[in-house]
Amino acid sequence: MSERCRLPVETASCNPRKIMKADERISEFTIYRLSIYKRCLEELEHEQIKTISSKDFAARFGLNSAQVRKDLAYFGEFGIRGMGYPVKTLKQQLLNILGLAESSAGEKRWKTIIIGTATHLGAGLLHQHETLRTHGFEMIAAFASSAPSPDAGSAITSPETSAIPLYPLNQLETIIAADPPDIAMLATAEDQAQEIANRLVTLGIQAILNFVPVQLLVPSHVKVRAVDLIAELQSLTYHLHHQAQEKQPPSDEEKSP
Repeated sequence: MSERCRLPVETASCNPRKIMKADERISEFTIYRLSIYKRCLEELEHEQIKTISSKDFAARFGLNSAQVRKDLAYFGEFGIRGMGYPVKTLKQQLLNILGLAESSAGEKRWKTIIIGTATHLGAGLLHQHETLRTHGFEMIAAFASSAPSPDAGSAITSPETSAIPLYPLNQLETIIAADPPDIAMLATAEDQAQEIANRLVTLGIQAILNFVPVQLLVPSHVKVRAVDLIAELQSLTYHLHHQAQEKQPPSDEEKSP
């Protein structure tokens, strides 16, 4: 089973819909799972598997078949009775749903920038630009407060980052005005995050992926997704702690009536 296709199962249940209503809100859990389903379908397509049932799909990747059917039912009917899901077709439909498809030119690539390459995390994200590109995200610029200021209209590049231009933060407004990105990834120091988020909002950026462990305050029309490594680690320590408690033998007081 592929580890990269594992995902959490939403605990809430409801009757699946045949097609999503225009005003129906889809949960973040469902959207996250669609991305995982797409990745799993790419593996199946690479193996030249043409069709697969929801049961076999779930068993192959450690998913929940009822959850798969429910998630897909929000957006329409995708399977063929008696045959299952056409792998290539379903993958294309998920690309459409996730905003990653173009009519005939292959996958759409969303223009992305990263701010905070002076941090270890930001530098690591910058080096993932090729991986991001294969999944539909084109990194067009990077910003770091420690970067030397290039001449107007030019950018610094390095062998490690190929042709990704690196600019100082004081050129943020100029560069974004010339080539507006769709998404900004934020990996700055904590004390810089809100101020930079304010600048991004002023520049019209409506999607921010925040790797900084601070709560950003933005207008309601701006979507922020937080990737909090500390919170994720603490969720794991919670499970480890309670698993250890469950394995402990009962005390004498607990044994007594």
